Amino acid sequence: MAGRVPRSFIDDLLNRVDIVEVIDSRVPLKKKGREYWACCPFHGEKTASFSVSSSKQFYHCFGCQKSGNAVGFLMDYDHMEFVEAIESLAQSLGIEVPYEQGTAPAKPAQGLESMYQSMEQSSQYYEAQLKQTPAAIDYLKDRGISGQTAKTFAIGYAPPGWNNLSGDEKQLVETGMLVKKESGKPYDRFRHRLMFPIRDRRGHTIAFGGRVINPEDNPKYLNSPESPLFHKSDEIYGLYELKKAVTNIDRIYVTEGYMDVVALAEHGVKTAVATLGTAINNRQIESLFRVCKNLVFCFDGDTAGKKAAWRSLEECLASLKEGRLARFLFLPEGQDPDSYISEFGSEAFDQQVEQASTLTEYLFETLLTECNIKTLEGRAQFLDRLRPYFMQIPLQSLKDQILTEVEQRTGQQIDTRMLRLLGEDKPVAATGSRMPEPHWTPTRLAINLLLKKPALAQSTGTHDELAESGIPGVDLLLKILDRIHDEPEISTQNLLDRFKDDDHESHLYKLAAMEPPVEDDESLERMFADCLQSLRKQYIDHRQKQLITKLQSGEALSEAEKREHKKLFTNHS
Repeated sequence: MAGRVPRSFIDDLLNRVDIVEVIDSRVPLKKKGREYWACCPFHGEKTASFSVSSSKQFYHCFGCQKSGNAVGFLMDYDHMEFVEAIESLAQSLGIEVPYEQGTAPAKPAQGLESMYQSMEQSSQYYEAQLKQTPAAIDYLKDRGISGQTAKTFAIGYAPPGWNNLSGDEKQLVETGMLVKKESGKPYDRFRHRLMFPIRDRRGHTIAFGGRVINPEDNPKYLNSPESPLFHKSDEIYGLYELKKAVTNIDRIYVTEGYMDVVALAEHGVKTAVATLGTAINNRQIESLFRVCKNLVFCFDGDTAGKKAAWRSLEECLASLKEGRLARFLFLPEGQDPDSYISEFGSEAFDQQVEQASTLTEYLFETLLTECNIKTLEGRAQFLDRLRPYFMQIPLQSLKDQILTEVEQRTGQQIDTRMLRLLGEDKPVAATGSRMPEPHWTPTRLAINLLLKKPALAQSTGTHDELAESGIPGVDLLLKILDRIHDEPEISTQNLLDRFKDDDHESHLYKLAAMEPPVEDDESLERMFADCLQSLRKQYIDHRQKQLITKLQSGEALSEAEKREHKKLFTNHS
């Protein structure tokens, strides 16, 4: 979705909007010193650790480490999609969002708007029919579903008969509410079924799922077909209701059926969703991860449940960015979330969730049942099976953990050959992107100063030679310098936004939230120059030691190395 709005417009929008106003209208802020503070809206706390910077235009929680700009806040707090957040901020400023040619979100045409109205009328009709049908009400009561929960999900009832729905026949056929044969009059698709409206993120009813009341009827579940309103591979049942009911979403339960979602909600678990009769795909997983970074996939422990779980794991891998966690819960065979929580209650269900496997645990458990790693052939087979999953993971820190786990499980140390077997071109530097935390270092301070005042980069060159210094954090510093040199007028909030979804994103926000030991511009410039000078000295020391070691080993220096050694010695002295 991000490509739909020009980058230049997003930059301008972030420069014009005041994040303090955006957040204060939702979470009351109090000014203390230069910053604004509140108790974090994303995790429970009694002491305010949620900071909003007017000068840097971003928020950062020193408790849960959640950070972002105005767009990110609306996505996290109001559970908006990216483009929705952009449109909301633009509307608050009274400006129109320009879209790249051919990518503007389709505004409902008159025909689609009429279809939405027709679907809503059908939903209201089914709800009214439920209230008049004791058998349907008794069925819900027997399943432990209260009237309030039925109302929350707008559950209805489609009565027996072939011609109950009224309205525009053509639209009812197009939306799948009527079935039209080549010969004969159209008839109602749904008959004698409980009706579950499927609503999009704006709350429009776009389709229905119908469940039989009589166990002898078939099929057990019947869903609306694809239509101009409904594309089942893009939609998630219960997501609209979840976002409407819960502000601080700590986890989302992904289930397989409508009744799972409704039953969990009945027992106080209001953050469950379900796929729509198909295996979940990566687009749906990305949508869920944007709402909450903690997903729990809930499946029956039978063969079909394990097959669905493995498909979900495969679809998750490419979305495992920083902070995201996927876990897999397998209930006892013959149980699903609906039946389990109805029989044993929410506390027992919570205990099951606490025992859920992480994605990597489930991955290893499954592959190890297929491979005997006590043998050379089995270890080779294990690495071969692991490779395609390992290569899809974008988060380097998670890949590092997997490599450590491989060492422990196989009893073999990771070497270059094994890394090649796993699809890695070179050994992973586990500490290469981590900077010392307890105190300021030249690298850490230089990055902090650049985030406070990007224009500082205009006084320095590229310093590409530092890339060979081995100093922790220098690679990140050079990336920031390159970005500022490419965009000399870039602001702090836009500079941080360039690292969205980068492995370093949360670390950069954490650094940016810290105040440097100076305030005035002259001191900032002097301190930044001192940082670069210190880094340059460390590089010279490092390079001199390399050349001296080469000489001491009896190996002759090349002419270029002799000149470099002389130059480094002169500069150092």
